[in-house]
Amino acid sequence: MVSENTQRKRSLKAWRATAFTIAGIIFAADATILLLNIVAGTQGQYMTLGQAFIGTAWTAGFIGLLGFYPDLAARNRWLARAGGLFVVIGLFTNLIMAAVSLGLFAGVLSGTLGDYTPYFLPGMFPGIVLGCGLYGIATLRTPTYTRSVGLLFLLLVLTFLFNLGTGIAGFNPVSKILGVVAVLTLTNLVLGYKLRTGSALSTQAELAPHDLTP
Repeated sequence: MVSENTQRKRSLKAWRATAFTIAGIIFAADATILLLNIVAGTQGQYMTLGQAFIGTAWTAGFIGLLGFYPDLAARNRWLARAGGLFVVIGLFTNLIMAAVSLGLFAGVLSGTLGDYTPYFLPGMFPGIVLGCGLYGIATLRTPTYTRSVGLLFLLLVLTFLFNLGTGIAGFNPVSKILGVVAVLTLTNLVLGYKLRTGSALSTQAELAPHDLTP
């Protein structure tokens, strides 16, 4: 049983770079939809499909975050455990949101996305704010990774809070959403690149073969 758990953790760790890269690419797909809306002068064309992309991208990003658990738990066990719990909550919430959004876009489900949003937000908020936030703090407190990795995790939190706060305040133009998605795209792609090249590791950490993704 122990060997199975170890294998599972190593597998998650090996897939981190791919998960963040996929997240960045899917966020870029949503940015393309937003950009097309701006160019066409429309507001809601294919936005439900875009929300499916958003949910899928966050899901991939959360999978990437879980790959940090073994290293973070070795130095900050309680932070890693608490963060991991919220990451799992965020993962499943966004996975469900992606499925619902796709169902609405395909006409399988009735209603609008706004009808379902109240069911997603209670899971998305702690998943992103506490999941990414606690992992960001834990990463900053470990010598295994560079500070930039922890700061990128915290940037995800700040970007989400900015989007949520401005949306609640009534400021929600497509151009603002495009800017938010652009930041999410770049953040995930940078994380994927740093993990793939090994530049996410601090000079204080030894580079093991499984830390690099081929």
